[in-house]
Amino acid sequence: MKPPLKNLNRGGFLFPKTDLRDLTESECHCCNGLEKLMRGIGMKPLVIFGAAFFDVIKLIDAINRHAPTWNLLGFIDDTQEIQGKSFMGYPILGGRERIPELNLQGVYFVNNVHGPRNKKVVADMLLDQGCRIATLIHPGIDMNYVTTGIGCILPDGCVVGSGTRIGNFVTLRLRVLLSHDVKVEDYVFVGPGAIIGGETILKEGAFVGAGATVMLYREVGAGAMVGAGSVVTKDVMAHTTVAGVPARELSEKRG
Repeated sequence: MKPPLKNLNRGGFLFPKTDLRDLTESECHCCNGLEKLMRGIGMKPLVIFGAAFFDVIKLIDAINRHAPTWNLLGFIDDTQEIQGKSFMGYPILGGRERIPELNLQGVYFVNNVHGPRNKKVVADMLLDQGCRIATLIHPGIDMNYVTTGIGCILPDGCVVGSGTRIGNFVTLRLRVLLSHDVKVEDYVFVGPGAIIGGETILKEGAFVGAGATVMLYREVGAGAMVGAGSVVTKDVMAHTTVAGVPARELSEKRG
């Protein structure tokens, strides 16, 4: 049975990451007064595709504390074993088959799957169905003189330099530093604490691991992977994996 699409806002209190359990009837309903209040203040309905990475809920909470924006309804996830359960106190509403129904109700979607390739697959599916795409940027990030595409996730502690251009469906993790005039193409992932030097180019689908440093003026090619803690001092070829200090090529991936 499909859980009803009701708001499950819990006043900013978050449940542990391990909170994955069957929904009770009381969890699938809330008072009509709260829903009317949320509609009245213009909060937009939001569903997260991918029941993982609990920091995205923390990010939504931070945005709503700054200015009430998103009414989180729950998650969509194709993993059948977790459908009908809850994650971080919000219901897993079902798989991708629910997207057309949600889309008709004016719901916005967050693409929260892991890995550039998977993110592109989900992004293409959502865009093909004409879905509304949410971009989540922590209110503490200074985005002056920065351009950003749709579907990006920029959490707490990130620093983005002037002149930086961020593409579509880019995911940064906590405390990423993008220096000035960086170009980040679509579907790029940058792990927590990574530092990207000025005038660097991260090509489509590149993956930069946690704590890595890419020196200024470098290019990380399309689909390339930079290992955690690495220091990139030379350009990285497309579809290769590099790691170490300085970073050296480990393998070539098939495109």
